[in-house]
Amino acid sequence: MARTGISKYLVQQARDAVVARGEHPSIDAVRVELGNTGSKSTIHRYLQELAHAEGARLDDEQLLSATLRTAVAGLSRQLHAQACALVESAESRHSAEVSALRADSVRLQRALADVQAQAGQLGEALASERAAHAATHEALQAERVHGAALGNENGALGLRLAEHVGHIQSLEDKHRHARDALEHYRQSVKDQRDLDQRRHETQVQQVQAELRQHAQTLVAKQDEVTHLSHDNARLAAELTEARRELRAAQQTLRETQRARDDLVAVQARLEAAHATLTEQLMLAEAARQALVAEERALQTRAATQEASARGLQARLDAQESLYTDLTRRLDGLDLRSAAGPRS
Repeated sequence: MARTGISKYLVQQARDAVVARGEHPSIDAVRVELGNTGSKSTIHRYLQELAHAEGARLDDEQLLSATLRTAVAGLSRQLHAQACALVESAESRHSAEVSALRADSVRLQRALADVQAQAGQLGEALASERAAHAATHEALQAERVHGAALGNENGALGLRLAEHVGHIQSLEDKHRHARDALEHYRQSVKDQRDLDQRRHETQVQQVQAELRQHAQTLVAKQDEVTHLSHDNARLAAELTEARRELRAAQQTLRETQRARDDLVAVQARLEAAHATLTEQLMLAEAARQALVAEERALQTRAATQEASARGLQARLDAQESLYTDLTRRLDGLDLRSAAGPRS
């Protein structure tokens, strides 16, 4: 709770508390010590009055000591301010760099998680592609077996067709011979020749019908073989495309792995930079402690000089007293020597 109506006594207590902490009793420091109460003009006026009152109560020796104390205190405050400025600057730079490094680390960890998720998706896609490739390979093997079976069947049909052609050729030879014989025996065995001829034509028609049926079967088998060849070509093209996609997926996976390795290296460098900044902060803290120690040494030297000044002042007072005594004695001797001749 803020206090009102500050007095010179409160200002003096606040100033003494600030000085006891080794700080400069500025207007702002004294106002903070008072709980942020009182106007700055009033605090300034009271501080001036206190300084004037303390200066009026001092003798020469104390004035000399106050001068030394003021000089030492000013030097101490300057060193302390410089040390605090250096430490605050180092801490602010370190905090900014640590914040930046932490932000970069979070961003890189997110990027690493995205890359790992993408790698997992690519792995799943690669597994599915491998499964599809295996299924396609099995289907291709099955089609090859079926094609081989069709080829064997086509060869058997070719053999049967050759046998039928040979049979037809034989029948045609027999027909030619029979015709020659029938021509020779036309007159005698006309009825028998007509009967044989009709039987022969019937057989020829049957053979031709069977040949047409076999030819249609052969054409159907050839169409099936052609279709299988086209399917084999399509499957081969699909297999080539699947292999190309597999190589692309493998290349993407290798690039992802390289990117992950790069991210791991960047994270290691960031950790090393963080360690370096931590070491620099420790060095800055050591420098601050060294400055504090130096400030204490200066205060000790100031106290020693103040004691020496008091000793010198005491010697000076003793010499002045001795000089005064000698002067009185000389004056007494002069008076006695002047009074002697008159008597």
